[in-house]
Amino acid sequence: MFIGEYRPLLDDRGRVAVPVKIRKAYGPDMIDRLVMAPGFDRCVMAFRPQDWENFVKEKLLSLPQNDPENRKRIRFLLGGASDCDLDKQGRILIPPALADFAGLVKDTVIIGVYDRIEIWSAERYDGYRPSMDRFDEFASDLGV
Repeated sequence: MFIGEYRPLLDDRGRVAVPVKIRKAYGPDMIDRLVMAPGFDRCVMAFRPQDWENFVKEKLLSLPQNDPENRKRIRFLLGGASDCDLDKQGRILIPPALADFAGLVKDTVIIGVYDRIEIWSAERYDGYRPSMDRFDEFASDLGV
């Protein structure tokens, strides 16, 4: 599973280094390919190909197709998705449309979110993080 927070820089070519802990999250064989798509809250989501396939089958295609709003959302996610290879240095090229969508310029945040990673503009992510009061409420919601 993907976990953790990392702060790599986006280089001049639009590439970001995927941390080794992320690339080795599923064992000794490094992840060498990710499916990238527009993410919720204006980030970029990136999945291993098999996790992307599960997400599409279980979450997207299970939505009622007779709802025009669902069809619009599915088209946006699938149409905006891109199959991306990591280079030998573990960098991945963020497609320009996705970088624009997420506002990625230089400082980025990569977070592991169980079956996917999210790539954020550092500025947007830092503004999105919950306050400590909200985080304490979350503990209460969990019954902890």
